[in-house]
Amino acid sequence: MKRRELDSRKELILKVVTDDYIESAEPVGSRTIARKYNLGLSPATIRNEMADLEESGYLKQPHVSAGRIPSQQGYRYYVDSLMEQQTLAAEELQMIKSYIENWSKEIDTLLQQTVRLLAQITRYPSIMLGPKLRPAVFKHIQLVPLNDYNILVLVVTNTGVIENKIITVDLPVSQGELDRISNQLNRKLRGVTLDNLKSSVLDELKTEIEARNGFIQQAVNLLQKTLETKERARIYLDGVINILEHPEFKEIEKFKPLMGMMEEEEKLYRILTAPSDEQGLRISIGEEIQEEAAQECSVITATYEMGGRVVGTIGVLGPTRMDYGHVVAVVGFMAKYLSKLLSQPE
Repeated sequence: MKRRELDSRKELILKVVTDDYIESAEPVGSRTIARKYNLGLSPATIRNEMADLEESGYLKQPHVSAGRIPSQQGYRYYVDSLMEQQTLAAEELQMIKSYIENWSKEIDTLLQQTVRLLAQITRYPSIMLGPKLRPAVFKHIQLVPLNDYNILVLVVTNTGVIENKIITVDLPVSQGELDRISNQLNRKLRGVTLDNLKSSVLDELKTEIEARNGFIQQAVNLLQKTLETKERARIYLDGVINILEHPEFKEIEKFKPLMGMMEEEEKLYRILTAPSDEQGLRISIGEEIQEEAAQECSVITATYEMGGRVVGTIGVLGPTRMDYGHVVAVVGFMAKYLSKLLSQPE
């Protein structure tokens, strides 16, 4: 549907609905708006304006008896025309500076710290496209039970790369058993590169961890994939499980496809390198993201530089109901700050 400019009253209603939905994750009704916001409009007037916005494609009604929520078109109008520019709080600025300012001149360490901090501040999964790095070394594996039959496996390397995979098991696995398995894997494999991940080591592991060999084999396969040397720029990923904090992805049916996409480096690479007319900071919403599993999400990215040359991209992926103003401020600042650090003389 072709976008048309809205009058000031409709813009106000769209902004209030979007802001309220971002904060509450609940559909917004006319009475809620009249009660919470001093707009000088009656509930009936607000209801009529919301109906017009729905007919024009800016709002939608998820259920017959529910209030309205922004559509993709509504979010796009909000981001382009209504979103308030935010500045970072003093404690956020200090956190960023103190966390990554004292880096050890190792670029991979700096990028690892930056993407982890971005996930920590925004509470969304954070992704980064970085320069080519040396072969990865295994750091640790984490096993997270999603429910009785689905386990999230996270493999972390010294370069900051995190590979993840959801593994389905036939019988429930207790947290205690998962802790025991991960402790054995970490003790045996910490510091191992792909070249040193010999079949004898894997056979020894299978003997030690007799139960659920099929599950262990899948975890080891993920480990081997993680340690492979890539010829192109490295993809960093952190804060993957942050997505579970958002109600849109509480159901495993919605969470699983998104996790599957984040397991595939090729798809993350395409998201970070998607062609665009925009320079620097970019916001992609819903179906604007070419990956089907991410079309209930938004991606906010910004490029960073070294010596005046763009060398990578940093950003976050979250539900379309993300706090755009705050995330734009964080991503933009961190991209500029990272560029400054990378461009400092040795």
